[in-house]
Amino acid sequence: MKTTSSKGSGAPSNEELDLVAASLQVLARAFNQARTHEQLLQDAGVRLDRAGSALLYKLYVHTDGSFRVSELAERLGIDAPAVTRKVQQLERLGFVARDADPEDKRATRIRLTSSGEETLQLVLAAHKRRLARLFADWTAEELRSFASSMSRFAEVLTRDMENDRD
Repeated sequence: MKTTSSKGSGAPSNEELDLVAASLQVLARAFNQARTHEQLLQDAGVRLDRAGSALLYKLYVHTDGSFRVSELAERLGIDAPAVTRKVQQLERLGFVARDADPEDKRATRIRLTSSGEETLQLVLAAHKRRLARLFADWTAEELRSFASSMSRFAEVLTRDMENDRD
């Protein structure tokens, strides 16, 4: 078993990979727990479920303006009928709206409304408060280093996921 550090050597060691894998398991569990998400929404003061906030977030971060239901389904990794039901619910709440698709008059595009954006901003602010609590004992340099590493990892992971779809 390889035990040397991978810094500059190319391949990571088994120990490093084990540490990363274990840490990712903790992160996935912590950020995917329904209880955690419910607490976040409660702290934000909004009545929205996890799937609804995920859909609003996708519309918010992809500033292309709007998506067809099929595009949202692909981006969320769920089937189109589930997205349609969630869009209908969010539409009733006034968080999203449908517009005619200029390229295909039979289709509609879903966009975030100002009310939906305001609601999402409350959720994002609550998320930032939680992160601030988690990082309260970190030095500025530790946080900068972690943020840089996480950002780099997210970029690599995004590219890898996009390559898997091809």
